[in-house]
Amino acid sequence: MDPIKLRFYIERYEKESRTLKLQEKYVLTTQIKSLTGKFYARHDAISLLDIPEEYINFIEKRTVLKPKDIYKFRPPSVNMEYGWFTKPLIPRSVDPRLYFAKKECDFIKKELYQRHLQKGLPVERFTGVPFKT
Repeated sequence: MDPIKLRFYIERYEKESRTLKLQEKYVLTTQIKSLTGKFYARHDAISLLDIPEEYINFIEKRTVLKPKDIYKFRPPSVNMEYGWFTKPLIPRSVDPRLYFAKKECDFIKKELYQRHLQKGLPVERFTGVPFKT
C-alpha cells in the first residue's frame, strides 16, 4: 500500500478512536431534551412538570387501543389485515337478479378499446431533441 495513504488511514483511525465512543449498552433517555427546540411541536413547548392530566390520560387510552379501534376504515394492504373482519359477514348472492356489480369503469373500457384499435400499428420512436436548449 502507498505509504501516504497508509499514514492518512492511521491518522484518521486515531482521530476517530479518540473522539468516538462505541456504545454497546443502549438505554432509553427520556429526561434529555433535544438540542434544538421544535417550535411547532406541542410536547416540546410544555415543561415536563406542567403536563396536563388530560394529555397523560389520552396517551394511556391510545396505547391500549387495538388497530380496529384506532382506524375507522379497513386496512389498505393485505399484510395489515390481522385482526380485521375483511370478508363480509353476510355472503353476497351471485344471482344476477340481486347483485348489480359494475364490471369495469368507463375510463378503462375506453382505454382498452383504444389499445385494441391501435394493435399492430407501428409505434413511432422519439427521434427529436430530448431537452430544450
